[in-house]
Amino acid sequence: MPEYLSISQIMQSAVTPVFLLAGIGALLSVMTGRLGRITDRLRYLQIFICKVDSDDKEILLSNRKRLISRAKFINTSIFFCALSGLIVCIVIGSLFVGGIYQILLDGFISVAFIFCMLCLILALIFLIFEILFATKTSRKNLLKTETVISKYLDDSGK
Repeated sequence: MPEYLSISQIMQSAVTPVFLLAGIGALLSVMTGRLGRITDRLRYLQIFICKVDSDDKEILLSNRKRLISRAKFINTSIFFCALSGLIVCIVIGSLFVGGIYQILLDGFISVAFIFCMLCLILALIFLIFEILFATKTSRKNLLKTETVISKYLDDSGK
């Protein structure tokens, strides 16, 4: 005969997923910050794409293409990280529902937690891809792009 948990015991067992949820929130904050910087850079490049000649335009368009690829990586990472957070919330809710209604949800909670970890792993893999892609492209084209932009800046820096 299974032994059911009291509410205080359920709350104690829910602390671990709550800490995981806090970590996921911190990761989401980092990822959205990266996405914001990519978006800002895309907007900045867009200003100059209309102003430059064809040779310089190719450099800026190439840089824009790389930034769009980075944005896709980080968006995918954000998706899996948010999905992981959602699943953690479902796990926490399941702990309480199972405890209150005295239903054994151990199998469901285990599968949900494993799925949560898989989503978190995928989020981190896509974040690593984005970071590697960012470092690779910044070394390659940063100087070229900044040289092109500096040619078209007026004296006020705009």
